[in-house]
Amino acid sequence: MLAITIVRHGESIGNIQRRWQGHTDSPLTNFGAQQAEQAGEALKHEKFTFAISSDLTRTMTTAKLILSRNIYFVTNPMEICTDFRLREQHFGNFEDKSLNIPVKYAITPPDPRLIKFVGEGAESLQDVFNRATTFISDLLTHYQQRRQQITCQQEYPHILIVSHSIFINEFLNALLSHKTLLRQQQPWQFVPLHNTSIFTLRVHPCDDHKQEPLRIEVIRNNYVEHLNGLIRQQGGIGSAVYDIKQKKISSFFQKKQQNSRIVTKREIMEDPMDED
Repeated sequence: MLAITIVRHGESIGNIQRRWQGHTDSPLTNFGAQQAEQAGEALKHEKFTFAISSDLTRTMTTAKLILSRNIYFVTNPMEICTDFRLREQHFGNFEDKSLNIPVKYAITPPDPRLIKFVGEGAESLQDVFNRATTFISDLLTHYQQRRQQITCQQEYPHILIVSHSIFINEFLNALLSHKTLLRQQQPWQFVPLHNTSIFTLRVHPCDDHKQEPLRIEVIRNNYVEHLNGLIRQQGGIGSAVYDIKQKKISSFFQKKQQNSRIVTKREIMEDPMDED
């Protein structure tokens, strides 16, 4: 068995500016970092054996913050790998442009999944689906190669993937296209994903995943309960660019208050003086 947890990145600057982000590298906001930390709290007891994200800042930072809350990662840190194929759909000339600008398409075929934005590099949903398919194929092939090395005493591999809304939808679409009964009965329907939405799946591959169907259990389906009660910091702080080195104002004053105390006269008198 192979477990896969796939998470959308936290809120980014492009999200709050309402831009077509696509392949544009947009960092997290402070609120987005809080979302990622809360996702980490929800997943802190999951024993991940491998972590991978797209090669864009908003997903890599989200992955780091999720793992920073994981109880196993503290004692057994792992490298977060990146894969270009996990990027969001490319929006051509509309990359980093406002969502309010009227959209222009290069082609408008009858099948909406083949529609592409105008501009070099633009992708259709089918293109993203194809990227997801090759990624899944490589993932399952790697699992099959290591399957013989896994003993009964070892726990099953659990992979953390951090990606983007459209890619995650197409990833799930591609995964459920492996001739499973679930796919035949209920094809995957695109769903809007909140920042740091979580999906956890247990995949039971057969000996030849390219020919045989996969059995899939859905453990978490668009899970967002970790965001309940999360409040954006006021005064524009929550919407500012997240800097992993910065200190939150609240924690700064809390630490200062903990470290400050009244020094007694006796302590002053007992303080040793330097000798010449």
